Amino acid sequence: MSVVLARVDDRLIHGQVVVGWARHCQADCIIVANDAVSADPMQRTLLPMAVPQGIEVAIYRVKEAADRLSSGAHAARRAILLFVSPADALNFRRLGGELNELNLGGIRMAPGKEQVRKSVSLGQEDRNALADLTAAGVEVYLQMVPGDPREGIEGL
Repeated sequence: MSVVLARVDDRLIHGQVVVGWARHCQADCIIVANDAVSADPMQRTLLPMAVPQGIEVAIYRVKEAADRLSSGAHAARRAILLFVSPADALNFRRLGGELNELNLGGIRMAPGKEQVRKSVSLGQEDRNALADLTAAGVEVYLQMVPGDPREGIEGL
């Protein structure tokens, strides 16, 4: 599979992803898997502008991302796969997408969510999705930037 990092980050493409993770992973492709972003013409226009030349950006509905990656699309690339939420990651996996590890990088505070780490806030839907992912054997961990140590999600 071409995915070198799967990450939940509701900001999607921004400096930490492009400068930190893309360089660290030597990624040449960023794939966004989210139904709402895929349907938003403004997001589809703006997100690719946030990456340097030479990095491909693909924006798909969650099912389309699972189908395309399973069929070998982007196989020649080193891709970062971005989700807005743990629920999107769980849906991706349930729809046939391969997901062995999941990095929690940034989930903003919102009504019904509790801050569990500096940049990660979780609501019940997030916790349920993370529990289902870990029960399915996906290693879920917190790590904001490559230089930070990985932290397991036990106890969150």
